[in-house]
Amino acid sequence: MRLKCIKMITFIKENPALSTAIYGAVVSSVALGWNIYKYLQEKPKIKVDVNFGGIITEKVSDTLLIVSIINRGGKSIHISSMGLRSGNDDLFNLHTVGLPCELKGGCSHSEWFEVKKLKRDRQYDFGWYKDATGKMYKSKSIKKKINNYFKSEKGEQIKEK
Repeated sequence: MRLKCIKMITFIKENPALSTAIYGAVVSSVALGWNIYKYLQEKPKIKVDVNFGGIITEKVSDTLLIVSIINRGGKSIHISSMGLRSGNDDLFNLHTVGLPCELKGGCSHSEWFEVKKLKRDRQYDFGWYKDATGKMYKSKSIKKKINNYFKSEKGEQIKEK
């Protein structure tokens, strides 16, 4: 071990320019890695979810399809619109109350559709939000969730008759 250290010190003394270049390359590589890590930590990490729910005020609302966006990253984005995708068509929510808005890191935003106003014969693929640059953030597929809801609602109507 001691012999290796002596050889290294001798190498450094005999090749100061090369030693400095190696040191500079190591330090700049570490700095570059750190900056990439910080950039990846600060960028927005967006997730869109679609769930059924309701609102309780003086009375309970009809069933709502709630489309939520969550920013788990550190950087803000500006959301401009939201909707549901059905085939090649987009269904926009005409009742949005908080858009456009800034979605800061660690925050969420929700908008909703009244389920009774959704057409039963359409296939709804996913919920989405768009930011100010036009980038679309999508939820997972909601086809099965919506179809199951409409099937269960149809079953309840048959039982009532």
